[in-house]
Amino acid sequence: MVARLGYLRQLNVGGMSVLRGLTLSLLLPLLVNAAPQTLRREESGEPPGAHETAREEVLRTMKQRPTDPWPRGAGHVLLAIPGSREANKAYHEPGGSFSPGVGTFGVSIWLTDKDGRIKHTSDDIPLGQIHQQFVWNDKSPIPAIWTKTPYYQARWSSCEMDCWTLGLRSLNVAGVDTWLVIRSVGPAGGPVRSLKWDGRELRIDGRGDRWNLMVDPPPATVYLGEEGRHGWTTARPSAGHWESQRGWACARMKLPGDREWKVTLKSPAPPSVSGLDFADTRSALDVELPDEHFAAGLNTQVGHLMMSLVGRQTRPGDPTNYPLAWLRDGAYTVAALARAGQLGVAKELTSYFAENDFFGGFGPEADAPGLALWALEEVAVRLRQPEFDRWLWPHVYRKAECILEMLSTKRPIHKLVVGPIVPSHLNGPELSLVCDPTKDGLVTGRMDWHRPLLFVNAVSYRGLLEAAALADRVNEHAMAARWRARAAELKRAWTAAFKPPESDNERTYVCGLWPTWVADSENADYQRALEVRWAKTRDAHGGFNVTPLWTYFDVAEAHQWLFLGRFDRTWLTLRWFREHQASPGLYTWWEGSGEENTFHLWEQVRGWLKPPHVTPHYWTAAEMLMLQLDMLAYFDESATEPTLVIGAGIPVDWCERPMSVRGLPTQLGKVDWAWRDRTMQVTLREGRCKVKLGAAFPSDSALRVEYLPSKESN
Repeated sequence: MVARLGYLRQLNVGGMSVLRGLTLSLLLPLLVNAAPQTLRREESGEPPGAHETAREEVLRTMKQRPTDPWPRGAGHVLLAIPGSREANKAYHEPGGSFSPGVGTFGVSIWLTDKDGRIKHTSDDIPLGQIHQQFVWNDKSPIPAIWTKTPYYQARWSSCEMDCWTLGLRSLNVAGVDTWLVIRSVGPAGGPVRSLKWDGRELRIDGRGDRWNLMVDPPPATVYLGEEGRHGWTTARPSAGHWESQRGWACARMKLPGDREWKVTLKSPAPPSVSGLDFADTRSALDVELPDEHFAAGLNTQVGHLMMSLVGRQTRPGDPTNYPLAWLRDGAYTVAALARAGQLGVAKELTSYFAENDFFGGFGPEADAPGLALWALEEVAVRLRQPEFDRWLWPHVYRKAECILEMLSTKRPIHKLVVGPIVPSHLNGPELSLVCDPTKDGLVTGRMDWHRPLLFVNAVSYRGLLEAAALADRVNEHAMAARWRARAAELKRAWTAAFKPPESDNERTYVCGLWPTWVADSENADYQRALEVRWAKTRDAHGGFNVTPLWTYFDVAEAHQWLFLGRFDRTWLTLRWFREHQASPGLYTWWEGSGEENTFHLWEQVRGWLKPPHVTPHYWTAAEMLMLQLDMLAYFDESATEPTLVIGAGIPVDWCERPMSVRGLPTQLGKVDWAWRDRTMQVTLREGRCKVKLGAAFPSDSALRVEYLPSKESN
């Protein structure tokens, strides 16, 4: 949706009122198309003259009907075709409750006694009794979500764009009947105005949309009625058609017996077009490791990142909370997809990052050029396509020169405001400000409404090095030398500035080694500061004293420990996150508390009523994915010569069993490695470098390295 809104531009802060008017006028059709319009009290039986959002209406209704079942409102995840519009993303909550699009309706599973009285629903089965996982098969490139409870097994999957299937099997628990229920509320529900059952198919009409639902074999009985009427959860009316002016129509379908039912949900509207070319939504790696969760985590992170994409744009987190591209978060997504072998999709995403220098919900920020250069080179160096390098060159040149401009400016730099802005920051006095005058050889840049000096300059350092690497490949060697020289100066200035209060900023510890290498791994001050942070934030078992809000920072900090050779601390973080997933078994993470940086779209939906945080969050997913990949193999850039470190994150106990990794994309080509009988066999395609083993491998391990030319053509 936002991809079609066009750009919002201003030249200075004085144009803020114009910017605000443009933004709201462009967001209005977004709200109408993506979710139900605000409901009037007169439509719901309340006194006329006042307005309430869909969320307010549902919360009011919940107070009026406290004993009725309501959505879980926790741990939702997306199921979606990569590149599909925000409105076409389906939402799933633990237990198997489902909405096929934003503002549509909810599908839930009820368990009743023989008289129809509710014992449990998919929305209230305790999380400890729910097992979930992503499952891939050859019928669909996107994963299915498989759920098992004590009462049933459910599997939601995509049959095509705007088509979803549920495989539901009752486990025939004594005294329990299984029901499929269609109602207005759900993970991303909306008004249900009309229901029609013809004996084979249920037609569901909401506000401007229509869906058809088929159950095979047909249900034993189907009851249509009005949610909220006395006894509505057990009523058994015989009508085959129900109209609801208030949008609270409900269908209950009884599914008797111990058997499997196939439920198909399809929209008769012309199918949407995703705009992306992809064949799979998993990692391209083939891994054999003792811990099955490790491989599952790799594939699941890639799946989440792929399904989050809208057109050829990234999203920071849940796309209904964040209906915009944001350069910082998106750079990590692009880099992660490239590193996981999704090079075709990563290449398609680079266009927006190459052609636009600044975009995001806080306006132009100083870390943008450096992060964009890093992400673009992560793709380009793995693609190995000279024509792509040539296309990229003018954009890389422009961004690198922008960094040099920030490094030499004597006055504040303002840039055009591009794209949607977080509504709460529309009138921010610094919205167009990128940086203040240079100080002590460093960019004094804005990021997150702060001035995190060391973070901004770390990513700028990395950006200059990435630009120099591309410059060499397109034979612009003089420019490459110039940028490397400025990067070296910047590194010296960064090291000199590493002291309080700048070194106290938590953003410093998401960038020092990973992903920038601006700090040396032998830098004692940097290591001491990390130690202090660990002691302050962790308990005696390595867990967090307080649940983190900015989970991407904490995963990135675990990456620093990996590069310092402390894989034990990396694993303590990894295990903690596994034990605290936002949606258990689906490896999803969160940001903040409540609706961070909201565009208020969820307020127009009959679902996600009391958000505990933003989830899924894709910067965290990207950080987690790249951490796991580097635990398998990474290049140590702090060494005197680039060194490939194999298995730096492998625990000691894994070394007792055979392991292998095949097809890991790196900047020197794909890497394969296999561990058998205390021997490590490494195969590196396209390039040569020094190779060493991670610290967990026995000191007498044999290391054999083979260099092969790639047989693949990009």
